[in-house]
Amino acid sequence: MLSRIVEKYTPAFLVGGIVFSAAVIGIYSRHFGQLAQIWPANALLLWMMITYRQLDRWPGWLGACIGYLLAGWVMKDRFVVNVWLASANLAGVCAGYLLFRVFRKRGNGLEGPKSVLSLLLVCSGAAGASASVGTLLAISLPGTTTWSRFILWFSSELNRHLVLLPVCFSGREWFSRQTLRHWYQIFNLRSVNIAPAASLAISVVLATLTGGPGAIAFPVPALLWCALSYTVLPLCLIILIFNVSVMGIVEAGLLDFGQAYPHLAGIVSFRLGLSFLVLGPLTVTAIMTTQRALVERLNKSITWDSLTKVLSRQAYLEQSESFIERERKKTTSGISILMLDIDQFKRINDTYGHFVGDNTLEAVAKAISDILSEGQICGRLGGEEFALTISVGALDKAICLAEKIRQSVEKILIPVNSDTFIHMTVSIGVAFQWLTEDLKFRDLLAQADAALYEAKSNGRNQVALSSSLLEERAVHVS
Repeated sequence: MLSRIVEKYTPAFLVGGIVFSAAVIGIYSRHFGQLAQIWPANALLLWMMITYRQLDRWPGWLGACIGYLLAGWVMKDRFVVNVWLASANLAGVCAGYLLFRVFRKRGNGLEGPKSVLSLLLVCSGAAGASASVGTLLAISLPGTTTWSRFILWFSSELNRHLVLLPVCFSGREWFSRQTLRHWYQIFNLRSVNIAPAASLAISVVLATLTGGPGAIAFPVPALLWCALSYTVLPLCLIILIFNVSVMGIVEAGLLDFGQAYPHLAGIVSFRLGLSFLVLGPLTVTAIMTTQRALVERLNKSITWDSLTKVLSRQAYLEQSESFIERERKKTTSGISILMLDIDQFKRINDTYGHFVGDNTLEAVAKAISDILSEGQICGRLGGEEFALTISVGALDKAICLAEKIRQSVEKILIPVNSDTFIHMTVSIGVAFQWLTEDLKFRDLLAQADAALYEAKSNGRNQVALSSSLLEERAVHVS
């Protein structure tokens, strides 16, 4: 009973705790009689409800409501003000949630320029709903008209959503994909290009020193450089840091735009301008993300055989050439090429159909891959023919590996229907040569191909050596 209660109300405690903490931080940033300068609670709540379906239930929304009210109570807001502010915040989150379901059905990440447009619409709707409820509050805010309160609230909320939501979405996606190797690369600062980020910092300093109405545009080239240089999460974090830094500089009075507008109009204009300024680099990085994904898929289709998941012919030939060159520099062992061909594969295709034939190819490729260790290269040369490139200390080790593969394939059963299975065998040709200056991969591959032909001519389902190896063994025997 207790475990069910805990399971049911865990979302409420989790969401409520996060909203409470973020709201308290925001309330601390209030100037007397003004809105909070920092308010991450709404963007965080919107992200959680969109991303985690287990939180998007009535206990989660109830927890969010309690979190807002509890934060206001702890910070000694008047009851009416506390309820009204919580209502305004929840109205904005609900509007953003509904708009997100309409505009962002295909995903949460920044993929393609339209994703930034839909993000702007979602953030604008959330900011507009929150401002519409919040401006009815009878509290002392800069300006005395309903419109001035609305536009001030709207510009603040829009800015927070535009800089926080991309960080949340890209952060979750990024952390779910990274490996230990990527983490090592991140902390290896020597491999990080810091020039774009440094240029952004310099542009902010120059804008501060220069001032004037055009100062806000100084960082645009550096922001675009960052968008072209970094992946999504680093770029979103840079934009967040840039946004907070510029806000702080302006708030401290260090950056003067030289404008002859009233204080409220200047604040609203600045916040809207800063918000729209980040749309450019976000659009660029969204386009670059789509381009990188397309290039990655293209490289994958070129490098890997789509059916068997081993290297394609061209990738196998290129990687084998590179592998031999690397091995030549660091070892004096030998290189062996194994050529494999599935016996009577045409008969399998003709008798049982191409679907069974594809299953046969997949099963053989898996059997080979399960046996190979790291650093050993396997590729599909075409049809039912595979090739392996390995570094071995002696010919006998290559022969043992070939025999192990042959026996493993011999045990495979391919189902045709519920009570019919087919067996298969492979013929393997082995070529071997010590790593010397005159070793040429293409010549060794041709020797393995000739040995494969001998294996098939002599009855199939066997391992055969190249003629040069047979001659060498004959010399040793005599």
